[in-house]
Amino acid sequence: MTYSKKDPDTIRSMFNSIATTYDKTNAVLSLNMHKRWNAALIREVIVPANPKVLLDLCCGTGAISLEYLRKVNSPIKAYLLDFSEGMLTHAKHQSAKMPLTHHDISFLQADAQQIPLLNNQVDCAVIAYGIRNIKNPQQCIQDAYRVLQPGGTLGILELTQPENPLLRFGHHLYLRTMLPLLGKCLSSNGEAYQYLCKSIPEFIHPKELQRLMSEVGFQTIQRKSLSGGIATLVIGKK
Repeated sequence: MTYSKKDPDTIRSMFNSIATTYDKTNAVLSLNMHKRWNAALIREVIVPANPKVLLDLCCGTGAISLEYLRKVNSPIKAYLLDFSEGMLTHAKHQSAKMPLTHHDISFLQADAQQIPLLNNQVDCAVIAYGIRNIKNPQQCIQDAYRVLQPGGTLGILELTQPENPLLRFGHHLYLRTMLPLLGKCLSSNGEAYQYLCKSIPEFIHPKELQRLMSEVGFQTIQRKSLSGGIATLVIGKK
């Protein structure tokens, strides 16, 4: 099967097919660096927001929001949203293994471009490694802005291309050769990781992501490069 961001159904099918091996495969493919990037998202976005209501868009297996909830004693209303039922099922299984009964967690199978929440309802929204797979990123950002309360925070963590020419060359070589091969060995769906590799250089530059957030209405937008630009964190306030 050939995957295209223009066809949400094929993308959903792709993520359903790799849900059970997604976390383990990511750990190997990122050389465990994804844990540092996830920790940066929690530290730079969620912790300062200290949310009573948290929204995790394109939550996948719930690795980021569940890790935060695991460490917080005060009750939080958390919405974990993904359009892949396979990912949400895995996230539910992961949450059941943790002492999270003091939190109110809702799992929403929905499109991140059409968030099924009321206006001004959320204190903090995050989206990690997901916006490059959304057909219309600006529509997702616009709807995140809608559901955020005034003063609320949106944090976007995405895989990007390094600016340094030497690092960029090595990164490009890894994406084109090693990563698809490892993905094929570690996952039942090698084509999914071929698509994911291509989606990184094809996605917009982080500066363009900042511009989209500004156009929607976000202010005090910050961009933070992680691991030499292999990942980038963009943060904005409503």
